[in-house]
Amino acid sequence: MNRLAALHLLLLLGILPTTTRAQKTVDNQDQLWTRYFLKIKIDPKWQILQELDERVYWFPWRQHQFVSRTQLERNLGKGYHFGIGFTYSEQATPQDPTIKDFTNQTELRPQLALEYNQHLSKKFTINHRYWTEFRYFERNNGSFEFANNRSRYKLELRNTSLNHITLKAYNEILLNIGGNIIHNVFDQNRYGTSIQYMPLENLGIEIGYLNSFQQRKSGVDFYNRNIVRLTVHHTINYKPANIP
Repeated sequence: MNRLAALHLLLLLGILPTTTRAQKTVDNQDQLWTRYFLKIKIDPKWQILQELDERVYWFPWRQHQFVSRTQLERNLGKGYHFGIGFTYSEQATPQDPTIKDFTNQTELRPQLALEYNQHLSKKFTINHRYWTEFRYFERNNGSFEFANNRSRYKLELRNTSLNHITLKAYNEILLNIGGNIIHNVFDQNRYGTSIQYMPLENLGIEIGYLNSFQQRKSGVDFYNRNIVRLTVHHTINYKPANIP
């Protein structure tokens, strides 16, 4: 599987130059993302994942997006996990922090997920994450219309050499797929690093830096976002009471 990881890494690095060469305008933005990440472990095979993510602009301060993501995940064994979930999103538009009079666009996003944890050694692990999202946007009359699929692949290196601490470095590519997509097949690239500290087995925090380089619908305009991300990790081991 080491060859597979190397191939994925080369793919990510190879895609980026082709998207940046065509750029004409880039809007630089600073953001803060704060997230609550809950895991409810039902049994060794099943768990529920719940994320609440509030994203704001820093300078000047204004809301950017609220995301709620729920996913049911099954452990398939041998490092593989499969999940099915649903995401609710409110995106503040226009995406310009200097404009205070904004509206929220609601998006509904069913999703499928597949993950594989590749253990390189006792301290190093590579996580491969594949997501397929089905994006539905709210129309003016309150109904929702399907827009496109979005495929995501994330490659993450994790190190657990220090007690209670996990060091992470990752790169993620997001691609738009569908008949309505003309110029922005490349949606965005996200890369970053973080430190996760778990003083308790079921409770901890994570802080990191994330860069998001996103292509807009025009195909020649981009957002370059420098993001500080704070996460509270919480795990609940659910054990149903014995029924006589």
